[in-house]
Amino acid sequence: MRNIVRVSAFSFLLFLPISSLAGVTGPCVSCHTMHNSQDNLWVADSGVPNPALLVTGCIGCHTGQNDGSNNTPFVFSTTPPQYRATGTEADSNTLAGGNFYWVNNIGDRRGHNVYGISGKDQTLNIPPGNDGTFTSQLRCAGSMGCHGDQNFSEQISAVKGSHHYKDHTIWQDGTTLATSYRMLNTAQGMGVPDYEYRPTDQKHNKYYGIDRTSETETADGSISSQCARCHEYFHNGPATLVSGTTLGTGVWLRHPTDFDMTNAISSTEYQFYNNSTTYGNNIYSVISPVATADVTTNLNTTVFTQANDALVMCLSCHRAHGSPYAGSLRWNYKAWPAAGYNGCAICHTSKN
Repeated sequence: MRNIVRVSAFSFLLFLPISSLAGVTGPCVSCHTMHNSQDNLWVADSGVPNPALLVTGCIGCHTGQNDGSNNTPFVFSTTPPQYRATGTEADSNTLAGGNFYWVNNIGDRRGHNVYGISGKDQTLNIPPGNDGTFTSQLRCAGSMGCHGDQNFSEQISAVKGSHHYKDHTIWQDGTTLATSYRMLNTAQGMGVPDYEYRPTDQKHNKYYGIDRTSETETADGSISSQCARCHEYFHNGPATLVSGTTLGTGVWLRHPTDFDMTNAISSTEYQFYNNSTTYGNNIYSVISPVATADVTTNLNTTVFTQANDALVMCLSCHRAHGSPYAGSLRWNYKAWPAAGYNGCAICHTSKN
């Protein structure tokens, strides 16, 4: 009888909700299984329990349609997500990173080819802008992924425990995996709890950036430095061509990233960011967002308000997971001006 009581009590604990400050809310059994058995069937299809006794893996947990009420961010949908022109409209249902639906159903240029979601890229053997270090297909987490601790090759081990310690009310300082922005190890930032479901200038992620003084500076902790793990030549690689020929001075090797627009002394077009008629306190754009060096919990709802709050980053133009547009861009630039959208003009205000 004592054993039955103990099992029953433990089973009851499994159904207790996780703290509201945690990254995952709800009963433990939504994510974990004790015996890998339910209704005479394996919980894990292979019959072998998943790491951390999970009922499924990264992709299984994050597949679905966002409706504004789900606590789990769905980044892969089996039916077309509602994206519209920029993914920020009042009736869109994609999140900040976009969705892997398009790379899986349309083609390689629509997002990252994550193993288990889509096949390996048919054109590229290594990530564009990479030095050849990464040759295997991308994973969600671990040494060949974006999230988690890169010291682990197995994905669940790479993120283990961090889902239980996320607090959206504080600045994520990157000192541990659990206190890193969106489990991007060492990245700083502050993520809105709904993962930018229909964002506004008053409700969006706060991305950390650094105003670099050197092209080769890695800008550790910035959101763009995370992208540079695979695409370093697009961020902080050497100033050389593919052939190894050194470029001359004054030549743009790449679009500036981790760069404050206030330093663009050659032009004043950036001062009217987001269609502002004046310079200073420009309304923040969720279509072409910028990073900030401010590490407080104050949301950056305006731009050109304080030092280093207009930092161009990789995510100013791209969606990390995928979009319906070429190059995983946030908008359909290739079809502009006839049928697309020129999101570049949010910053380059004189070129629309």
